[in-house]
Amino acid sequence: MSALPIEFLGAVKQYGTKKIGPVDLTVKGGEVLGFLGPNGSGKTTCIRMLLGLARPSAGRVRLRGKDPIRNHVEALTGVGYSAELPNIQTFLTPREVTILTASEMGLKSPAGEVNRVLEEVGIIEYADTKVGKLSKGMVQRLSVAQAMLGSPEVMVLDEPMIGLDPAGTAHLREVLRAYAKGGGTILMSSHIMSEVEDLCSSVALIHSGRLLFRGTQREMVESVLGAVVVRVEARGLTPALVEEVRKVGGVTGVEEVEGGLMVKVRAGAEVRPAIARLITDSGADLLTMAEGERMLEKAYIEALKSGGGKAE
Repeated sequence: MSALPIEFLGAVKQYGTKKIGPVDLTVKGGEVLGFLGPNGSGKTTCIRMLLGLARPSAGRVRLRGKDPIRNHVEALTGVGYSAELPNIQTFLTPREVTILTASEMGLKSPAGEVNRVLEEVGIIEYADTKVGKLSKGMVQRLSVAQAMLGSPEVMVLDEPMIGLDPAGTAHLREVLRAYAKGGGTILMSSHIMSEVEDLCSSVALIHSGRLLFRGTQREMVESVLGAVVVRVEARGLTPALVEEVRKVGGVTGVEEVEGGLMVKVRAGAEVRPAIARLITDSGADLLTMAEGERMLEKAYIEALKSGGGKAE
């Protein structure tokens, strides 16, 4: 049986009177985990323990089944890391930075691999421009390119979207999606809830050193808010049809909005097939139906206010 890519097993880090943990958290192969929490919550400490840069005061941390302190090189082989606000030598070019990194990793004939990762993150045309002349977003993409060298099994990304413009964000999102679809595992720390919603298959929330929640996005919304909201975009809705939607089992409220409905749904209920049938059978036009936007952000804010949630 192969080891899990990432494991925190009762991990604790004590800094004087400040305590992080115990943290129990595992990440499976192919999972994209959004690691959430406010500044000072313990995310960076957990990442440092995972990468073998900080020793747990108690408990264990495993990376690809290895202890990142005792078996540092072996544990980190096949792992890519992109830091928040990376400090990259400004007198080098992206090509020189990635060739140097690839050489340190022991990659043979690194030129082709360097071109691949620079192309993938969208900065190949700036490959020979000094880092000091690049925008903040381009430097961030260069850091992700470094993490992608050698096609690692696991990537640990600390705020990878910071400083990117909308086009750069969309491009990098697709790159990371393709990586995960190919079986790669990602632990991504981020404060940008919209990016977590778009990219991550699951989330973990840490606050004041305690893991408050671990599960899917929908599970977090339901656990914290007690309900989800489904937005229905449709044409030809009648008062009678809206009333029928209100009667669907699991629906706890319906608000008429421009272009359709906002339907509040009890936690654990699946109402979309029933609502879709009602609309289409009535002769109205169903255009789209999806969970409401920014629900994860609302759940995140509420969880921090209450300090509650579902700890693992």
